[in-house]
Amino acid sequence: MTLLLSTLVCGVGCMLLRLLMMVYGSDGSGMLIGAHVTVTASWILAGIYLVVLVLGVQGLGSCRDYCLLFPKSAFCGGMGVLAGVLLALHSLTQNGLVPMAAGVITGGCMIFTGVCRIMGRRPAYGFHFVVCVYFIYRLISNYRGWSADPQLQDYAFQMLACVALMLAGYYRAAADAGIIRRRMLAFSCFAACFLCVVSLSDPQTPVYYGACGLWALSSAGFLEPVYSA
Repeated sequence: MTLLLSTLVCGVGCMLLRLLMMVYGSDGSGMLIGAHVTVTASWILAGIYLVVLVLGVQGLGSCRDYCLLFPKSAFCGGMGVLAGVLLALHSLTQNGLVPMAAGVITGGCMIFTGVCRIMGRRPAYGFHFVVCVYFIYRLISNYRGWSADPQLQDYAFQMLACVALMLAGYYRAAADAGIIRRRMLAFSCFAACFLCVVSLSDPQTPVYYGACGLWALSSAGFLEPVYSA
């Protein structure tokens, strides 16, 4: 519960700072002021959250029981289904057949794995592997546009969100295959959720990051400090 609350509180706080940065942190030419207080404060808050997250996942302990780590849950499964629906709907608005098809297929995989969680079943690892590959594709695809931006502050959190989502998909697929790295799974999922909440400040892609944040949150697994051989 501490990890969840800290993720949401720090994420919303950092998102609000980013919104203030867009309004008050730019000069007359529209360029962001690097030393503006909102820029500094957002990175300080992100750093504080990172420390809290690293310390928080250390107390989870190891767990090799898949059913214990991902128990039957209508709530978590429902979040996964909702994330898949939102991602698919967002992808239908994209230009080009490849990004549209990739998003719809990935959304379908999220919906299926969400239904599996509702029913208490383990999905084949290939479904979350598709999710992982999709976020790799998004990172490469988006970076072509980001690289033309002279200011890293404009897209830093979005880029980090893609990296964290990619890792979350990887460790979630590994868990489905029986290779459970509980701390890394929790770390990558909560980091992805935090970064997606911060990225909601981007006015062009709030639905996308909202969907990804829901999926990451639903994939974190059981958060009580369970130890098993």
